[in-house]
Amino acid sequence: MPYEATVDKQKSPTPSINFLSAGDIIKARKTLLKWHSVHGRKSLPWRLNHSPYAVLVSEFMLQQTTVTTVIPRFSAWMERFPSIHDLALAEEQEVLSAWEGLGYYSRARRLHGAAKGIVSDHDGVIPKDEEALIKLPGIGPYTAAAIMAFAHDKPAIVLDTNIIRVLSRWSNLNHPIDTSLGKGRLTAIAEKFFPPSESRTFASALMDLGAILCTAGLPECTTCPLQKTCRATDPAKLPKKSPRSVTTKLVEYRACFQRDGLLYLEQSRGPRWEGLWVLPELGNTKPAGRSIAQITYPFTRYSVTMKVHKVEGVVPSGLRGFSAAELLLLPMPSPIRKIIGKFPSMGGCRETANKS
Repeated sequence: MPYEATVDKQKSPTPSINFLSAGDIIKARKTLLKWHSVHGRKSLPWRLNHSPYAVLVSEFMLQQTTVTTVIPRFSAWMERFPSIHDLALAEEQEVLSAWEGLGYYSRARRLHGAAKGIVSDHDGVIPKDEEALIKLPGIGPYTAAAIMAFAHDKPAIVLDTNIIRVLSRWSNLNHPIDTSLGKGRLTAIAEKFFPPSESRTFASALMDLGAILCTAGLPECTTCPLQKTCRATDPAKLPKKSPRSVTTKLVEYRACFQRDGLLYLEQSRGPRWEGLWVLPELGNTKPAGRSIAQITYPFTRYSVTMKVHKVEGVVPSGLRGFSAAELLLLPMPSPIRKIIGKFPSMGGCRETANKS
């Protein structure tokens, strides 16, 4: 996940970091690159040719999503939209359908909007400078820096989750990274560590070190190339963050209208799942009778239990019926698809033994 959510909004102060010696920085860079030449994740599909379009797509997909989840969806996306022009010309429903499984569908809309802007304003050429990049939908300083570094190998300070973890531990940063002081110190440390050139190589090396050895929880310090210059006294507790919000449990009720082999859905007006097809909501009042299926899924700081109830009578206007085959191709949120998959015969709504 990029640092954009906490850093993009405003610049933070840059406190003194004179404790970092030039000798240690040079030594750390050297040992890092030596390690990366052997152990780097060079086979990641968006790194194979450093295509600016591939980098753009991967950066949007990797926001709040793991590499393991992204890889197969990235490959499928590139087959479906092989160029920035193909993406710009696509219909939104096709884009949302291709994004399924990655969650946070607003990212797909912003990527689609960025593609349109690049085609209309830049003749399909992804810009190389930060000023032009951040004018595009969904691109803030982090994504702009990542595109500059990975796509164009321009000087840029890239701060994603892995790099933040590595630099926080290496410098023994004991200030929460989501505070102004912590952000300022982290930015200053990164500016010291990143050299004025080879941004692509150093960003990749730091990311891979964070993904392979300097992982969340207990890092593998004994084999880390930065071990001799690392200042961390308790790396497992770094980076520090402010206390998390308490997870809130919610229950939502949705309706199953199934008639003549068709399952009736509505197109969400958002804001969470705007444009996607969903089971109609029943409001916050608990319906009578048993639920035919239920699942629990996370959404930001909420844990949501979705319960579906079979509803008889007239199908409300505004709903549209879909066959089981059509449902497979329909853009819908993962929780909706998952719970429909629990219905007998994919889209059937016969009663089961699940209780409300």
